[in-house]
This record gives sequence, structure tokens and C-alpha cells, in this order.
Amino acid sequence: MSTRAAVKLLLLSLVVFAVAFAIRRTFLWDVAPVAWDQPPQSLSALAMAFLLRSIENLSGAVAIMALAFALGRTLLLRHHRRALKN
Repeated sequence: MSTRAAVKLLLLSLVVFAVAFAIRRTFLWDVAPVAWDQPPQSLSALAMAFLLRSIENLSGAVAIMALAFALGRTLLLRHHRRALKN
């Protein structure tokens, strides 16, 4: 994987994270796990909130891994270029 591909993956995962976050905050802002003192909530709303939160978590993890890979590869290439010059 090249650095350019890692940056594209990073940007794509950030877009997916932003879309999932915006949808969850816009449409499901009041959905939370049911407590004893709260009225029951729709199972479909809970399932959708759980799914969107899972997508947020996965895309955030992919973004962090892609960023780490891109930075590591960039630093490694710089190190090799300096080593070749000397």
C-alpha cells in the first residue's frame, strides 16, 4: 500500500465517520439504552443507533490505522533517502 492510498483510506474513513455521526445525532439524538426509570424505546431505533455507533467506531479505528501507516511510511522513506545521500 502506498502513502497516497493510505491517505485516501484515511479521508474515506473520516467521511464515513462524519456521515454516521451526523445521521445518528440528527435522527437518533434521544436514543439511549433503556433504564428502569425511563419509558421503553423502539427496538428499531436502538438497533439503528447501535449500528451507526459501530460504524463510527470502526471508521475511527481505520482512520487511526491509516494515519499511522501513512506517517510511518513517510518517515521510513525519508530515513532511507537520507541514508542513501550519505
